[in-house]
Amino acid sequence: MFLQYSYPFYILAVLAVIMGISTSLILKYAIRSKDHLQKLFSYILLAMMNSMLGAPAIYYSGIIHVTVTDVFLLSAGIMAAESVYPLIIFIQGIENGKMKEINWKVFVFFTIFDEYLMSLDFNSILSTHSILSQYGNAYLNLILVPLASIWFILPMSLEMILTTVLILGRRDADGVAFITIQSIVMLFTPTALNSNLWILISVYTGGAVMTALLVFVFHYMYRKGYAEKKFGIYINRIVAVYCIMMAGVLIFQYYGNVMLVSASILLEMMIYLHYMFRYESGGKKEKIYWLANRKWTTLFLLNVFIAEVGMGATFDFQYFGAIGFISGLPFVSLSMSVYSIPSALFDSIIFVAGITGSQWFLIMMGIEMGAMVIVKMLKTKEIGNRIRLSLMLMAYAIYTIFLPYFVFTSSLPSYPFFGWSMGIGTAGGLSAALIVPMLLTYVISGSLSVLFGARQLCSVFCTAPVMYQGAFYGDMKIYNRSSPTGKKISLNGEKETKIYRVVSISVYLSLAITSLISILDSYFNFNLYLFGIDPLAFTYVILFDIMWYAVFVTMPYFGSYGCINTGYCHWGNFNRWIARFGFFRLKVKSTDMCVTCESKACATACPVGNSSHPGSFISSGEWKGNRCVGIGECLEACPYDNIFFYDVRNYMKERLRAGKRQ
Repeated sequence: MFLQYSYPFYILAVLAVIMGISTSLILKYAIRSKDHLQKLFSYILLAMMNSMLGAPAIYYSGIIHVTVTDVFLLSAGIMAAESVYPLIIFIQGIENGKMKEINWKVFVFFTIFDEYLMSLDFNSILSTHSILSQYGNAYLNLILVPLASIWFILPMSLEMILTTVLILGRRDADGVAFITIQSIVMLFTPTALNSNLWILISVYTGGAVMTALLVFVFHYMYRKGYAEKKFGIYINRIVAVYCIMMAGVLIFQYYGNVMLVSASILLEMMIYLHYMFRYESGGKKEKIYWLANRKWTTLFLLNVFIAEVGMGATFDFQYFGAIGFISGLPFVSLSMSVYSIPSALFDSIIFVAGITGSQWFLIMMGIEMGAMVIVKMLKTKEIGNRIRLSLMLMAYAIYTIFLPYFVFTSSLPSYPFFGWSMGIGTAGGLSAALIVPMLLTYVISGSLSVLFGARQLCSVFCTAPVMYQGAFYGDMKIYNRSSPTGKKISLNGEKETKIYRVVSISVYLSLAITSLISILDSYFNFNLYLFGIDPLAFTYVILFDIMWYAVFVTMPYFGSYGCINTGYCHWGNFNRWIARFGFFRLKVKSTDMCVTCESKACATACPVGNSSHPGSFISSGEWKGNRCVGIGECLEACPYDNIFFYDVRNYMKERLRAGKRQ
């Protein structure tokens, strides 16, 4: 890919690297120095670099004719003009007896402006065109487009790494790691090089590195339980910028416009430099305890989800082609009138659902959340839970991704269980030919629930356990007890809350009505479609491609496993109701241990809010509840290793032992 470039390109690349290293050293001097004169010296160095790059920019501008000799004079003139500011500060310091410190915003401006000028100069050198002929007379183009170039991105990425190492060093290994990964994400910006191969590499590599960055944050928060306040705010801001950046990459992939990408890069650098200057500003080291700060955690989850949707869309655009992916979605045409608002809302839902339902989004989410499940497995002491978590990851890879997207791509709906996600058709309406596979799906899943409990679905086959049970996400079960709404939804014993009844009945009615309409459309051609889409298929889109993630993102307010506690998932409701008539339950080896147990940790450990375990264990030696999905946190929490799962396997062993005794 890089062999297509000439020697001047590589010479300029070396100069860009030198520029990045030099700026990093100057920034270190400016940030770490407590002496005002040293800060003045740092300013002068940045101003010198600015004058060295500003004069060639005037030469290449195409506005006025300037000779090479004039460039040196212009450079000296710019340097002289920029020296007025520190000179005034110096004189005022002598008069007042105390020198004023240069504002950190000045250093941020010069750092970014220097790299901007270098991008203008280097692009003009390589293209042999004037600046105006490249960017036109549109000022916004002139300001933003150069920021999307390799000559801005390369030195800025390098500056981020070096400055961070120089400033944070060994004092903050987590900060160094985060910003290093962040700088690599910036380096793989698709707009950096005008090459289709680079776009291909940068989209997938940049997405993979961003996924690694999110995994790092999840593990960091899980491991420490808090973030230093400045760093916590910085994390949220950077992930929010990634939301903008992903939108910009999508626009670039579809239209070839780099403006939003450039704006996101500029915003990211301003946030980064602001953080670096604030890091050394001193003051009280406040902390953000994310399990006690619902606002921060919800904002973080929302930013992560939006960034993930954007990332998944960039993968889809690259894999299917931007035009191919968009044309494959059942959009409706819009008109400039108030009547187009429902159409615009419909198209927005279809676009998001098209991404969240695609294999690339699910693969990315599986890698990200699966990594946290692996962390959880390493800390799990109960062998049965380790096995279940392993089966859960395998089921996600095979059942959610591999089979539907890479094997049974055309005939999947005819296969029971595999072809009917959540017990609903995944690709279209409910025709007569598909009724039998759908009913068999309920029979198969229901039979498994009778034998092994609802955990076969809610803790293995479904995507929910991968999302809810890994490290970081699993700890959010605390919101079931700390959030007012979470308490109302989850801590209700075996009674169904009003929210549960309303939500579950609404879901069942919507499925029943849209299934009936779908059958009528299939048999009698009623053509009762919603913007051309079968109503049952659209119901699936709303419930499991849109609302599912809304329930997930709002965990800090509604608690963990909202799909169970609100009655939102009809598929889980069905399996948990069937499990009431089956073998599955929790049992204890000794009721005496439960009597003497002071912690009652099994009651507080449950991520779905069940809390009546201790009393039931003491009175009957077992516990069986409609809402239990066999996650096994109570087994992990028991200080005596006294609790175990009981299902058909235990029952068969008992019958075999009884037969042998006879």
